[in-house]
Parts: sequence; C-alpha cells; structure tokens
Amino acid sequence: MALALLPNAQAQDTQRQVVEALSARSKSEQKVVIRGLLDTAPQANGNVLMVFPGWPGIPRIELRNGQPAFFYLQQHVERMRPVLLAAGISLLTVDCPTDQWGQRGPNPSACDDEFRSSEAYADDVRRLIEQVRNQQTLTRFFAMGHSYGAISSHWLSLRLPDHLAGAIHSATQSIAGGGPFTGYAKSIDQFPHEQVRVPFVYLHHRDDLCRFTPYRFAQRQGSPNRLITVVGGNRWSDPCGKASYHSYDERHEAVGQALVRWINEGVVTPVAGAE
Repeated sequence: MALALLPNAQAQDTQRQVVEALSARSKSEQKVVIRGLLDTAPQANGNVLMVFPGWPGIPRIELRNGQPAFFYLQQHVERMRPVLLAAGISLLTVDCPTDQWGQRGPNPSACDDEFRSSEAYADDVRRLIEQVRNQQTLTRFFAMGHSYGAISSHWLSLRLPDHLAGAIHSATQSIAGGGPFTGYAKSIDQFPHEQVRVPFVYLHHRDDLCRFTPYRFAQRQGSPNRLITVVGGNRWSDPCGKASYHSYDERHEAVGQALVRWINEGVVTPVAGAE
C-alpha cells in the first residue's frame, strides 16, 4: 500500500495534459468530474496504459494556473515512462472522481471498494476513455492498477469489456487493510475472475515483502500463462514503499519492457529482471 510521492515540480511538465469528463452524478449545484493526466507518446501507436495508482489511490489531479498539478503519482511508473513512450504507448494516470476525493492525506477516506466495484465508477471511467478518444488518435486502452489500484483494474476489467483491450494487475492488494481501512481491498475475495472477458496479466515481484500484497495471489490467479514475475532489485525502503521489491525498485527498465511486449504484441514475459 505504497504512497509514492513525487515533488509537485513535476506538475510543470509541459508534455502533460489534464483531461476530464463529466460524471453522470454531476448536478447544477455540484459539478463532479473524473480527471486523468495524459502523456501522449511522440509517435503514438494508439495504445494507452491507464494507470490506477496505489495507496491512497487518489492523486487529486487538477489544473492550477493553467498547469497540471497533483498530490502524488506512481513513482515506479514515472521511471518506466521513457520506455513506454518510446514504444509508442501513451500514459493516462486516472484519478478518482472529485466526489470521491475525501480528505487529502497519506491515507484515503473515500474511493473505497464499495465505489471502485460499482457500475457508477465504471461509467465514470468509460466517460473518461471516450473523452480521450474524442480528443486524440488513441484507440486501445489497457487498465493497470498497482497495489490498492489493482482493485480498480480488476473491477473495470469485468465491467468495461467493450472499452478495454486488456488489464494488468500489478502487486495486487489481496489482503484488506485493518482498522478504519477494512473497506479497502475487501472485495477481492469475492471477485468473479471467471467472468472476465478481456485479456489480463498479473505482474508481481516474487519476493514482495508488503504484507497486504502477497505474491501467492498473483501466482494463483495468473499461472501458468498470465503471470509476469519480477526478480531482483532493491528492498531497502518500507516493504510497501517506493524503494522496495513491491515497487520494482531497480527493475523499472525490465518491467517497462515486459509491459511493452504485452501491450504491443500480446506476449507475456515470464520473468522480468535477474537476480
């Protein structure tokens, strides 16, 4: 359940564009939108990797003084960004809709499993996909959720079969948080894997030490042909943190290349990285 903070100086990146779509829940007295931070590849091939960040899972994307701004982004995906963009894959970091932002902080107070598993959430994401399609020459969308964000990638793969070309479940949080966070990752036990119609793959470090994201879940659901196992790298931060096996530290290049092969060619890389 890593919170991978990036300095807001990143918000000055002029290559990025904030896109938004109006939610069906929007009222005249309260506008509700869902936003994404779009990085269009210089030579885009039409493929888009939609990133649903890990804990707290609410990046709070907005425009400030005409520039993109956010609370945090998924740091290891940021490090993979050059690999993905060079391969023609555009990136879209997806926020929770604004009525699900809750209180700003290192832990979420909204956008829990009850919402992420809902048809309303799927409709919000569908609207964002259609907005991007209308603005860009981007046509194939892949949902990748990391850690707690994998709750989104799971439920969207079920609810949006006609809008997603595939789903990547990265370091899936399969054990619910405790105490006030029991509503986070509680739905994964009841997820109907057998009903998913879109292609999917599990991405997970073999030695992930985060207690909420055991590798055995990815092994069980992804084996034998839908599992990318990451090996090696760094484990020196908090087990659920950004400099850890959980976040593929020092294996960003290998993981990025594995994602490129699966998105662009449909080829699963059984092992990414080396000891």
